[in-house]
Amino acid sequence: MSESDELYYRNLRLRAYRNAEQAASKRGINVTLTEIDSKAVQASYHGGFTWAWDDDDNAHLASRFEVAVWERSTLTGLCRGKPIERNSKLCLDIIEASPNLHPGKRNPLLPIINACVMIYARQIGAKEVHLMEPTSKSRVRLYERLGFKYVPAGNYLVMKV
Repeated sequence: MSESDELYYRNLRLRAYRNAEQAASKRGINVTLTEIDSKAVQASYHGGFTWAWDDDDNAHLASRFEVAVWERSTLTGLCRGKPIERNSKLCLDIIEASPNLHPGKRNPLLPIINACVMIYARQIGAKEVHLMEPTSKSRVRLYERLGFKYVPAGNYLVMKV
C-alpha cells in the first residue's frame, strides 16, 4: 500500500463519516463517526463488545472500510469490511452494537452505519454491498428492513448501491 493510496482512501472514509453525521443530525441524532483507532479499540474492551476489534486482517488495505460510532464519549457501534473484485463490491465482515445500549438506542445505529457504508461504496465505485455471514435469522430480518436481500446459498445479504 502506498502512502498516497492510504491518504486517498482515508479521505474518502472521513468524507463518508461527515456526510453520514450530517444526515443523522437532520434526523435529530447527534453522533460522531471515526476510524477504528486505539481509542475505539480500548472503548470496545470496556464497553462489552464481543469482537476482537484490534485483530484486523484488513489493516494493510488502504481501501478498507471501518467506522466507530460515538454518542458523546460513549462508543455505540463498530463496523469493518473491505472492497473486493476491483472495488465492485464492498463486503462488511462485522457490524456490532454496544451490548450496553438501551434496546431503543440500537435502532438508529444501523441506519447510521448503513448510510456511511453506502456513501463510501458510492465513492469507491462499488455496485453492491455484501453483509457477510449474518449471525441469526432475526439479524437477517433486521438487515432486510434496511433493504438488503438474503442470499442463502452464500449465507450473506446484498444491497445494490
